[in-house]
Amino acid sequence: MFEQRTGIRALGLILAAVAIAGMSGCSNTTPDPQGGDPVRVALSDTVEDIRANQAQGWGVQIPGLTAAAITEDRATSSAAVASSTASASAPASASSTLNQVVSGSQNPPGQIPLAAGDRFHVGSTTKSFTAALILQLDQEGELSLADPISKWITYPNAKNITVEMLLGHTSGIPNFIANPDRTATDSPQRLVKLSRADDPVFAPGTGWSYSNTNYIMLGIIAEQVTGATWAQEVKARFFDPLELRSTYVWEGSVQPPTVDGSRLNCGYPGQPDCVQQPGFTIIPIADGFDWTVAWAAGAIVSTSADLATWMRNLVAGEVLDPAHRALLTTPTPQSITALSDKPPYGTLRWTGGSLGLLQYKVDGQGTGWGHSGAIDGFVSNVVHMTDGGQTVALTSNFENTDSRAALGDLVIAVDAATPS
Repeated sequence: MFEQRTGIRALGLILAAVAIAGMSGCSNTTPDPQGGDPVRVALSDTVEDIRANQAQGWGVQIPGLTAAAITEDRATSSAAVASSTASASAPASASSTLNQVVSGSQNPPGQIPLAAGDRFHVGSTTKSFTAALILQLDQEGELSLADPISKWITYPNAKNITVEMLLGHTSGIPNFIANPDRTATDSPQRLVKLSRADDPVFAPGTGWSYSNTNYIMLGIIAEQVTGATWAQEVKARFFDPLELRSTYVWEGSVQPPTVDGSRLNCGYPGQPDCVQQPGFTIIPIADGFDWTVAWAAGAIVSTSADLATWMRNLVAGEVLDPAHRALLTTPTPQSITALSDKPPYGTLRWTGGSLGLLQYKVDGQGTGWGHSGAIDGFVSNVVHMTDGGQTVALTSNFENTDSRAALGDLVIAVDAATPS
């Protein structure tokens, strides 16, 4: 994830998107012409449960939460979307079905109703796009994963650090995120400079440590190789071909409908720790410190529906050739070692990392590949379950949402509701 300053192609698809937020008095629900699609109902019930109960220890409800799922489509009817603001693409399929439920607030803690198609900052889920860009450039022969980063970047020991190491977080390059000297207007080059001030975490290739600096460097490399901006490349290669119409790169200006974020008044400098106890209040975030500076490591804005479409195409589609999809879905030995003793997040556990994604294991569901994100006022998470075949995504405009535990519960609910 893009951490906060304090650490926090398949034919025949059903695409079910559910958006829930905390103001129960505000609702706008689209009709359900199927009389209650089971996946839609399961998502809705699970999201309601997560929203009501996950933050109960703080004495609050999660202000905003959306979920989307793609499963094998065994239905014969199609659904009409009532709201003209809905925008959710699925891999091409004449039989795909879209179901949406919308209720609540898009400006927590205010009362403006959350609408279908509202967009959320997705933080480090952005890294999956940057990884796909670099893997495509390797696929095209424009660079090699074995290239030392010294070809493009001046950095200590750069001749011994490869592009592959950046992708897989095995470079040992420190994460700039906690550097007290960084600002909200830092360029990618300055962020790299800031990371030089800290000692390497380990010798290149000998360990695994998540670092946003790796993906800032990959963005710099991509721009030098292509001669275009990173934002232009991800739009031309991914957003446009896959019709991710609700997805864009944040560059300081709002593209409506983008919602506000929120968090508890804790965990930041001068505030108490976010221990689960009543007494905290929800505060709005309309201009996040990291929204622009995150860049190739975390600056994308999207919806849960677009994220589900993206991850299914990335892991099980034709974004990459078979050899590069294998690189994206094979855990590195270093990551397996590093994550072997990490505790689960409810029903979900991280079991490894590849050259761009994280391997998830969900209780009773097997394994899948995806990515999570956290950035000022928002969290996101998405996984394509390679064992079960379902793709599930979520977004929330509440920074304190545990997206990993929530995603695990959603995967289980979707599987149980999918006809066998």
